[in-house]
Amino acid sequence: MGSTRITILCENTAAGPMGLIGEHGFSALIERDGQRILFDTGQGMALANNASVLGTDLSTIPTLVLSHGHYDHTGGLPAALHPPRGVQIFAHPDIFVPKYAQLETAQGPRKVFIGLKYRRKYLETTLQAKFSFLREFTEIAPGVFFSGEVPRKTDFEHPDTRLKIEQNGELVPDPLWDDASLLIETDKGPVVLLGCAHAGAVNVLNHFAACTGHKSFHAVIGGTHLGFMGGPGEQLAASMQAFDQYGLELVAVSHCTGQLGAAMCWQHFQDRFAFASAGWSVEF
Repeated sequence: MGSTRITILCENTAAGPMGLIGEHGFSALIERDGQRILFDTGQGMALANNASVLGTDLSTIPTLVLSHGHYDHTGGLPAALHPPRGVQIFAHPDIFVPKYAQLETAQGPRKVFIGLKYRRKYLETTLQAKFSFLREFTEIAPGVFFSGEVPRKTDFEHPDTRLKIEQNGELVPDPLWDDASLLIETDKGPVVLLGCAHAGAVNVLNHFAACTGHKSFHAVIGGTHLGFMGGPGEQLAASMQAFDQYGLELVAVSHCTGQLGAAMCWQHFQDRFAFASAGWSVEF
């Protein structure tokens, strides 16, 4: 199968080398057998800079995957698509649904747009992006699988109630059916790459297990949303237990995991844990 390398290009924190910057967002590069796939593009301020520092030429990447339609995963699209060259983008069709956060402030609830800020026509015409919209589990490259819509079955993984879409002039909970992850077959076993895991990290693992027959996974990397809302609790404890049951040998958390959730994951997993900050890289 050959070696597989995953490098974090954008994340809330920067590890090294010097010159990297952190931003609230996520992007990772997958390299294997001559394939180069960019998973998410961060918020848009760090991608080009960090790619340059890490010696990654974005203009040579032919394939891009979007985990969902939030600004902190799609903001760097122009940098990833320039120069216009027909980059293939795999995503769920709901990435273009306008998305909002309803935040509580001293002045009352505040509606903030947090969706994809570029129009589809601009991306397809000016930047020549070629979208493939997927709702189902799909192999998008040899040994690389797009999750499609993830069933929400666990009783301990709960949605972020601040996240909304607009229907009939009213804000309603965003079901986030566009939340997608990747399964990558490697020489060390299956690796799961998460954007934000709004569907629930364990739901994602259960979905991949059902689709592939895998009973264990080698690694989980990326944003887990563990302990993000109000600190860790039942969801974090149950998720860590499920990670152990799936035999994970590496839990590398990023972005929306939250600092307290990440700290508790480190305490639990110890030498199986890593902070997947910008600049962090791992080879399987």
